[in-house]
Amino acid sequence: MKKRNIIACLLLLFATQAVTAQNNAETLLRVMVDQLKSHKNVEMAFGYQFSPDGKNFGDSEKGHAWLQGQAYKIELADQQTISDGTTIWSYLIEDEEVMVSNATDGVDNTPLKLLTSLDENYAATLTGIDAQGVATIELANPKGQYKRVTLKINAAKTELQNADIYMDDGSKVVVTVEKMTFDQDLGDKFFTFDTKKHPKVDVIDMR
Repeated sequence: MKKRNIIACLLLLFATQAVTAQNNAETLLRVMVDQLKSHKNVEMAFGYQFSPDGKNFGDSEKGHAWLQGQAYKIELADQQTISDGTTIWSYLIEDEEVMVSNATDGVDNTPLKLLTSLDENYAATLTGIDAQGVATIELANPKGQYKRVTLKINAAKTELQNADIYMDDGSKVVVTVEKMTFDQDLGDKFFTFDTKKHPKVDVIDMR
């Protein structure tokens, strides 16, 4: 699976983290957007697994992600993706190279575009709440990159616990949220790539 698809999946989780378990499925995405906008920023510590055939999974990996407006940063074991909303830096750690591109150059997995896509194109269905108060919500779009997304949400705390993301090629990503933190003081340079801190990195400007 391409790393950009994992990045897109994690951004999708950011877009859905505030969904609440309400009976009226038509209100789910509206509530999601409103609650997400109420926070200055969001940080998520997570574990994720990937299965190319949707059945057999590799080892679980860890990551961190932050979202603030249209800016975001996602840190995986071998890659970092950073955007200030205007520029995207894709840093391949082992290769010691960073690819620089414009956020508007055909990139379809930015937080804002994901929010719009979910709101307009994904059908949300609340399929049930178990005895522990965990709600299951299905997001479906037969024509989308993500054919189906199954969310497990703590209804009382409005906290995302787990997401199964089914891709159009039959692969599957499972993400488990370990911790969510809100409204931090991240600093002006947090959502930029500092080449001074990485003097050996080869910068490939694709703009």
